[in-house]
Amino acid sequence: MASLLSSSLPSCLPSLLFLLLQLTSSSADPFYWINPGVLVLIAVLPVLLLQITVGLVFLCLQRRLRGKLWAEIENLHRTFGQFLEELRNPF
Repeated sequence: MASLLSSSLPSCLPSLLFLLLQLTSSSADPFYWINPGVLVLIAVLPVLLLQITVGLVFLCLQRRLRGKLWAEIENLHRTFGQFLEELRNPF
């Protein structure tokens, strides 16, 4: 009985493996996760992250340079104001 079982086992093993591989290969599509939602996510997510990053950088720069920029604008107004006065009244 043991010899009959051991001799019949190797003959059915390849057919079982073939059946298992055939079942897994027919249902295992490597691109099953690609659908319109994923394509939209792939297209929108990098642009959204870039926009958020640039916005945060400008926000940080605005907060950091607020006083310096205001002082520079006032300095330019004073300088060009004097220059415009000299153009209006040359003597």
